[in-house]
Amino acid sequence: MSEESITQTPPDKRTETDNAGEFFSVGAPLHAVRAGYVQRRADDILYKTLVSGRFAHVLAPDHSGKSSLIAATAARLEASGCKIAILDLAQIGMRDSGGDPGRWYYNVAYRILRQLRIRYDLQTWWHDKSILSNRQRLLEFYSEIVLQFVAEQVVVFVDEIQCVEELPFADQLLASIRAAHNARTTDPDFARLSFVLLGECDPVNLVSEPELSPFNVTQQIVLDDFSREQLDLFATELNLKHDDAEVALYRIYYWTRGQPYLSQKLARQVAREAMESDVAGHVDHIATTQLAGRAALHSEPHMSHIHRVLMKDEKQVELLLNLYGRIRKGAEVSADLGSALQRRLMAVGLVEIDHDGVLRVRNRLYETVFTARWANENLPTRMRVPAVAVGIVVLFVLAPFWYTQLLPRPYMGVMTSSTVELDAAFSAYENLRSFPGHADKANRLFRGFVERQAMVAANVDEINAIADLSTRLPNAGRLPDSLVASFWDRQASAALRDERRDVALLATLESLVLSTSHRRQRAGSLISDDYPLLLASLPALQGATTVFDPANMLLTSADGARISQWSYSAQDLQQREAWSVTALEVIPLVRRVIVDREGKVARIGLTMNISHARLSDLRIRLIAPSGRAVEIETGLERTTSNDDIRISSEQLRDLLGEPLAGTWSISLRDESLGVAGQLVGWNLKLNSQGTVEDFQRGLNIPDPSERETDNVWFDRRGRYAIARAMQSDSARIWDLAFAEPLRAIAVNENEVLIGLDSGARRLVTATQDRVNLWDAVSGDRVTSLPVGAASKGAMLTGDGTHLFVQNRGDIETRLELWSLEQGVVVADLAIAGVPALVATDHTGSRVAVADYDRAIRIWDFSSGELLAQIDLPVQPSAIQIAAGGETLGVVHGQSGVSLWSIERPQSPLLEDFADGDWQLAFSPTGASVLAGRAATGFQKYNSSDGRLVGPPIGVRGATGSSTMLAFSEDEQVIFTGNPSGMSRFWRAAETAPATGASLELDAHSLWQPSGDRVMAALPGGRGIVLGDPSGHVHFLPVGAGLEEVRATDDDVSFIGHSAEVSLLSYDRAGDFVASVATDNSIRIWNVATEQPLPYAVDIDGHGVSAMVFSPSAQMLAIQKGTGLLLLNVANGSTVGEFELGEASNALAFAADDRIYAGGASGVLKTIKRDDESAWSMQQLWRGPRAIRRLEASPRGDFLVMVDDQGRASQFVLGEGRVSEQTIDFAGPVEEIAFTYSGTRAYFRTARWTHRVGVSGDGLYWIDSAFSPKPLNGGRIVFGPPDSKTANRAYLPAARNGFVELVELAFPGSSSPALFGNRNDLLAEWRIRLGYSVEVDPVD
Repeated sequence: MSEESITQTPPDKRTETDNAGEFFSVGAPLHAVRAGYVQRRADDILYKTLVSGRFAHVLAPDHSGKSSLIAATAARLEASGCKIAILDLAQIGMRDSGGDPGRWYYNVAYRILRQLRIRYDLQTWWHDKSILSNRQRLLEFYSEIVLQFVAEQVVVFVDEIQCVEELPFADQLLASIRAAHNARTTDPDFARLSFVLLGECDPVNLVSEPELSPFNVTQQIVLDDFSREQLDLFATELNLKHDDAEVALYRIYYWTRGQPYLSQKLARQVAREAMESDVAGHVDHIATTQLAGRAALHSEPHMSHIHRVLMKDEKQVELLLNLYGRIRKGAEVSADLGSALQRRLMAVGLVEIDHDGVLRVRNRLYETVFTARWANENLPTRMRVPAVAVGIVVLFVLAPFWYTQLLPRPYMGVMTSSTVELDAAFSAYENLRSFPGHADKANRLFRGFVERQAMVAANVDEINAIADLSTRLPNAGRLPDSLVASFWDRQASAALRDERRDVALLATLESLVLSTSHRRQRAGSLISDDYPLLLASLPALQGATTVFDPANMLLTSADGARISQWSYSAQDLQQREAWSVTALEVIPLVRRVIVDREGKVARIGLTMNISHARLSDLRIRLIAPSGRAVEIETGLERTTSNDDIRISSEQLRDLLGEPLAGTWSISLRDESLGVAGQLVGWNLKLNSQGTVEDFQRGLNIPDPSERETDNVWFDRRGRYAIARAMQSDSARIWDLAFAEPLRAIAVNENEVLIGLDSGARRLVTATQDRVNLWDAVSGDRVTSLPVGAASKGAMLTGDGTHLFVQNRGDIETRLELWSLEQGVVVADLAIAGVPALVATDHTGSRVAVADYDRAIRIWDFSSGELLAQIDLPVQPSAIQIAAGGETLGVVHGQSGVSLWSIERPQSPLLEDFADGDWQLAFSPTGASVLAGRAATGFQKYNSSDGRLVGPPIGVRGATGSSTMLAFSEDEQVIFTGNPSGMSRFWRAAETAPATGASLELDAHSLWQPSGDRVMAALPGGRGIVLGDPSGHVHFLPVGAGLEEVRATDDDVSFIGHSAEVSLLSYDRAGDFVASVATDNSIRIWNVATEQPLPYAVDIDGHGVSAMVFSPSAQMLAIQKGTGLLLLNVANGSTVGEFELGEASNALAFAADDRIYAGGASGVLKTIKRDDESAWSMQQLWRGPRAIRRLEASPRGDFLVMVDDQGRASQFVLGEGRVSEQTIDFAGPVEEIAFTYSGTRAYFRTARWTHRVGVSGDGLYWIDSAFSPKPLNGGRIVFGPPDSKTANRAYLPAARNGFVELVELAFPGSSSPALFGNRNDLLAEWRIRLGYSVEVDPVD
């Protein structure tokens, strides 16, 4: 850069200078902190423009202070956390590239890389991108290198842009800058990259195609000359008395009119010469002898530069000099910005527009040097030619011009249009190429057209059509692949932002049509550690009811009567043919006779004549007038009309003693299809008198009819279903594994279905006071158990051999266990009151009873012995005992889950608490358990010790009904399903052999295998902090393993808490840690000494829900209920206590004397300290929704808020407003973390982390990463400040049996990449993810 600096500094900061003129800087840039920097309007406007993330351009003549403006603005931007690169195009000439465009653009990229201090193998990368145009290659450079390796806001100053006009290939640099601005609409990360263009030029001459010009999207910054008042800065440096200095400055301004370079130089000469009188005359003499006159064109660099620039313009020099000559002679020339000649003269600074809109010479020194005579003398020599010759020349010149310049213009217009169809653009391209000398231009325009169209392609068909069209370009190379890959990149980005993991993964695999390490790394991060366990997937099921049969690995979904089924075997998911479930509508044949005799039945006989080929299909009943009925068994296979069937008196003896008088009925039900029969006659003898009905032709016994029904009951094992008829007492058992009916049983419609026993041999139903057992083969009722009023609430045990009954009473509840085989009570237990929950183990040998006091008691059912009492932290909503009866699983509503050993009930094997829809399922043997919630996944644990086994699986971000959880019968496969989402089969992770260290840690208070201890990772990875149930806080180095944990001494020499540690918080620097115990005691720990400060604070009232340190760690804010407490960290004293009026965990310190709290009502309150150290609270702002999360920027100039709908916004504290640009997240935000510079914020949801940029306009999304499930209390931390990993984010997670800081898989991280052939990967993962055909993520 060759410009001088213009300076201005407040008087109290000026430095002493001597007569050598060190104060005045002439011809070199001057930093803003140097004495005398003049801060013009352009300084503030440019700074605000760049801070807000916009582009800018500064077009000003030579020596007007552009370089000083760069230096001053760059210093301010760097102080605010931005990264700066200054690119001087004058230093990249033809000699650097040898005329090779690729080499020239490589030098551009290399200089930006070096300025930003990025270490990267640019040469290899540049070679790999050689298939792209230089514009596209630079755009990829900005995206894949600059924005990925620099986390902060990046500003690139491009100086001396007029050099672009001198190089035939350099205009693509400006086109890439315009493309970077356009990319903000599809890639928000580009909002962190801003450009400033500076130079001495007419922008129209730099870019031939307006749609590629950056000047249409940049903010113009006007760099004015100095005003007369600004020259007062020089007064003290002129070595003159005050009044003389005023005169001198007046004459300086008279000659220069504030032109920065000339004002500096003239002032410096005045300061160097002694002046005792006639100051004005001396200044005039210096101006006319040293800066003006004809010799100035050679002796004064600034004047010679203007002369040289105009003379170099051979095409327009004559017109320029003629125009300037008219202006210099005083002719009134009105300003016309559409005139290229006028714009050129203004660009070099020779003329300006006055207040009347007329062009004038910029200052008197220019008038003196650039006279009308100068203009005339430099006009080129003109030759007279005959008129005929002129005509001939015109003819020969205009005809080719018309053919080569005018005719092609319509085709060029078509290819620069944004609305033209692809076919029309290709036709225009072919036509343009046919014109001589236009092939290269046509190729360039058409390439730009397809690139622009690809950027706005809306679906797969469109991008494929565009890519196919791009193959028509000569030397298209891998351009088609690049266009397709960029399309899929955009789809993947959109899916990542919405936390649509499967769509993002498939889109990323599609983008491997042009493989890069970044794309493969993104694919690997999306597969993560759980998807390798994924075997198969099934899209959302349409049925209202879905069941899973773990024995046959069969999934059944019922949509009304329509049954859809899928079976899994050998890593293959097969859909079965759909079928409909039907019930049998059975209409009995009923014949009645009336007996009018009085008395009782003493003897009874029955003879029937039935013609039927399969008598076992018939259910025959004889019904007395009282309603008592007996079931009739014929004992025959088949009969004809000639056969009489005599029923033994033994079958009829239950009717003895019944009254004779009344209606006696016989009912015949045919309960199977396919065979018809007739009742030919029947003879009922009562006390030796008979009543006979004979039918010569016989009465047809109605054949049952099959009817589809949606009245279907499924057993809990998913193997059987029972379809109940709507118009008759018929319950039809279906075997879902074979899709066939087994038997229809005459079950009264008022009876409740309880289930099928072991082996599905008997159907169990309940009446008002009895439980009936029906033979599933014969359809006969085989047993009726007198259970009592609790019959309809009875349940079968897991093995289907016993019936569990609860006889509830206000004073006492009696629990009974009935043997289905023996039909008697084999165990009973009386407990006081009414239990909240009751559960048995698989065989019914143990029973767990939960009361309303959060206590669970486990009993041996047979002996009545109390085995254990477990006191829970939260009231349970569901309890389960694992098979074997050794482990109890508890679901605490929407709060969490816990796992307990019945033999060691003092402390849980596992506790996991957070908001969500929690579920728990044991494996068939009880050796393993799945527990978790869909938002974070379901974790497999060992039931015996709570040990983590494998990663969480079944992560599902969408809300909806609960997830189905089940192990296969052999426990090798896990099924997770959801009616409104994916049903998936997973390979069950294998339990790693327990090491010696892990075996000894089972009962260790510091750590347990489930990894549920409250913990924190300190900033910069300084260490790990763990709180244990004994009340101690332990400090361990990052990277510590089980051996270090085992070596930790539980018998510490200090007292931490007397109760379990429940919450940890640390300050910004990681020097202090605050711990809270369940008894509401608080301690502050010095990280350096690993010792607590010499005090403890007991908090009265509500439990502590949140703690936040002030920036300097002088104070600690404590949230308890609806109150806020401020503690002095040094001595534990209470600084202030405030009532917020509502509960809130959204707390943030912006400074030591300002804390902010967001509430459920949407109110943002501030508590601040005044000059007299008094604290007060006031309402600052109110939003429409509850504030869920709140975090202050590292500089304390703004807050980031997240409401209960997942909308994140920026609140500017200095202006008391919410910035315009907000972000909506797909799930509830659980944490906000700022980078050290504060230019990026990380928003963590349940299993995703979103990287967000921060600008003056608000928040903008950059990218997202699927994240590990953090440990209890784990928060995002960054690498050590000023290290290579300072901008890398880590999350504490359970790995290898202990805590590990896992790097979040953002671009540039060390996360592994996915390798393999694109087509093979797509085929594999479409099947695994449940997409059997190609999926268009756009749709």
